[in-house]
Amino acid sequence: MSIAKCRRMWGLAGAQFTIPPMGAERPEPFTFVCPPILIEHEKGLVLFDTGCHPNIMNDIVGYWGDFWQMIAVKFAPEETLDRQIKGLGYKLDDVRYVILSHLHMDHTGGMALFPNAKFLVGSNEIRFAYWADPQQRQFFVMGDLLPTRGFNWLEVDQDYDLFGDGSLQMLKTPGHTPGECTLLVTLPSRRFVLTGDTVHTRQDLAEEKPMMIDYDPAMAVQSLKRLKQLRDQHNATIWIPHDIDDWHDMPHAPAAIE
Repeated sequence: MSIAKCRRMWGLAGAQFTIPPMGAERPEPFTFVCPPILIEHEKGLVLFDTGCHPNIMNDIVGYWGDFWQMIAVKFAPEETLDRQIKGLGYKLDDVRYVILSHLHMDHTGGMALFPNAKFLVGSNEIRFAYWADPQQRQFFVMGDLLPTRGFNWLEVDQDYDLFGDGSLQMLKTPGHTPGECTLLVTLPSRRFVLTGDTVHTRQDLAEEKPMMIDYDPAMAVQSLKRLKQLRDQHNATIWIPHDIDDWHDMPHAPAAIE
């Protein structure tokens, strides 16, 4: 059976963070980015993650908590999600589906912008976000989550073909959180594996190294292995959204990937 293709895809700019050294786990300062990714399909726009809430521009500690007082953030008003989508010529209501890789606060900041969209997330992620284990609670922000309680949510407990045509597949890669997922995108010229937070850097992928805050490190390693398997099986490009080198190497809005 032939696989259909999405039309094009944009990486949207988002907040950039620099974290100071954190012991042996991260002995050097670590800079990462938080880009939402917008995908155009003939059946509508799909958004993969929604980046950070604009409140962190002026008061990151007040909105995200004390942990973030040692973090340097760069986030400009023109990089907010609504302005970027409108800058591409779309209305916010043109986004029909929002797929969340998971519900950590650097992925959920723009969710409230899309009350008419269908939201998809991996199984057990919503429960975990609202009632996380104590060591995980600081990574979920009620200011992002509570406005969406009445939205149209679907928790997916297995790999899920969004349009039934193979063009956009939501794949289970748990470990960072219980419901962490990856998106396999087929475009006219190439395929992408959008990793969400299944992995955070190219080095971590190469070494199959879980992150210190992962919910289940052993499960996270199995998901890292799956990313490589997906890459090889589909001759796909892995895009690690948090990796700043990936961000610089990929075209991003207003340029589209087709």
